[in-house]
Amino acid sequence: MEQSHKKKILFVITKSNWGGAQKYVYDLATSLPKELFDVTVVFGGTGPLAEQLSTAGIRTTSIPSLQRDVSIVGDVKSFFSLLSLFKKEKPHIVHVNSSKVSGLGALAGRLTSVPRIIFTCHGWPFNEERSLLSLWSIAFFSWLTVVLSHTTITVSGRDFSDGQKMPWVKHKMCLVHNGIRIPDFKGKEEARAHLTSLARAQGVVITPKDL
Repeated sequence: MEQSHKKKILFVITKSNWGGAQKYVYDLATSLPKELFDVTVVFGGTGPLAEQLSTAGIRTTSIPSLQRDVSIVGDVKSFFSLLSLFKKEKPHIVHVNSSKVSGLGALAGRLTSVPRIIFTCHGWPFNEERSLLSLWSIAFFSWLTVVLSHTTITVSGRDFSDGQKMPWVKHKMCLVHNGIRIPDFKGKEEARAHLTSLARAQGVVITPKDL
């Protein structure tokens, strides 16, 4: 009864590694008010994203067949897993991220009458170097994902511009740049320690005069 007033959101992403799209999903999933939203993150396999979400107390679901590389058998399994999950969970919102799972998730969402399907494009795959036939195929399925989604978010001006060139879907596109959290340092020493830690994590050696 306690959760009946909450909006149920399923975030869906292909892999549980730690990249830009995964951090995007993590930030959204952990920042939504818990008294208003019931959040679950769905991904393939295990990895840093799963660990970070578990530490943050966010419910997760892993689909073993979900992977980045194209696999007809794996993709069909993943689609029916998503279909079954959406029927069971009955989410108010499905937010799909990354190219392949977004198409599968958007189609599964439509077939299960999910009220709101949001697709975030973290870079159109048809801008990558591929054969002409592959590019045409990828461009078509990218467009189809936008058609199946209610709203498509692009995170860069170039992606928004490319999306605007797609036929009959301009009204579904919006541009939302990734936010940057501004650190709240208590003084210069804390700021220096933070910058030094970041530099070491990147394998960069800095000296006091650099700060």
